[in-house]
Amino acid sequence: SILSHVKGVKIMAVLYTVLTIIGALIIGYLFGSFPSAIFIGKVFYGVDVRTQGSHNAGGTNVGRVIGKKAGIITIALDVFKTLIAIWLVFFILKLTPLVNYLVDGLPIEAIYYSTGIACAIGHSFPCFAGFKGGKAMAVFSGFVLATNWLFALLGVTFFFIIFYWKKYVSLASISGTLFVFLLSIAPAFVPEMRFGYWWFGPGLGMAETYIYMLSLLVLASYVWIRHIPNIKRLIKHEEPHTKFKKTPKIEHNAK
Repeated sequence: SILSHVKGVKIMAVLYTVLTIIGALIIGYLFGSFPSAIFIGKVFYGVDVRTQGSHNAGGTNVGRVIGKKAGIITIALDVFKTLIAIWLVFFILKLTPLVNYLVDGLPIEAIYYSTGIACAIGHSFPCFAGFKGGKAMAVFSGFVLATNWLFALLGVTFFFIIFYWKKYVSLASISGTLFVFLLSIAPAFVPEMRFGYWWFGPGLGMAETYIYMLSLLVLASYVWIRHIPNIKRLIKHEEPHTKFKKTPKIEHNAK
């Protein structure tokens, strides 16, 4: 009957939607699990950064343990892996017929934005590196760069202002994520204030709805939670200033 057919179509739409969301989360997690800090440290310098410095597998600790250049490369890789994951899911949803099989009215931006959140979890708990990773600040940066170039520019400017003022990467990270989240509040409710989002052509623009704002809040909150030890040290004035070494030549250190 027609009623049975309609019910069948709705059930299949729900099934496709669930599988698409799971697929997006898996893509985000796997990309996020690429251990840039461990890769750079072990492959090129013979150093496992998880055993030195703050024992954190992130770009800042790479900068402390190995050097500034290695730290910057590590951060760039973490930003890039996040951007690729989000854009991959975005273009799959936009350029394939898949969206036609999903539940009607579903805001598909929730799917590609959730990819970035999964990327942060993969970065912190990477399946390729014993589930011991970084604090996801670089992933937050990658998320912002992948979604809004203007927010990324303003955010990184604010980050460096705080860093050069106070010399704490942790404080700059916490402040920077809060700053970017605050930037997203007005555009979430006032369409006329939406600017800086990526537009690749007709029908290929990223949405700056309230879902984007909530995604930034979730990611920022995650970064704050990962920085709780740093926050406690900052309050007690025990947080060490961030100092980077001069990166040694690779040929003298690689194993």
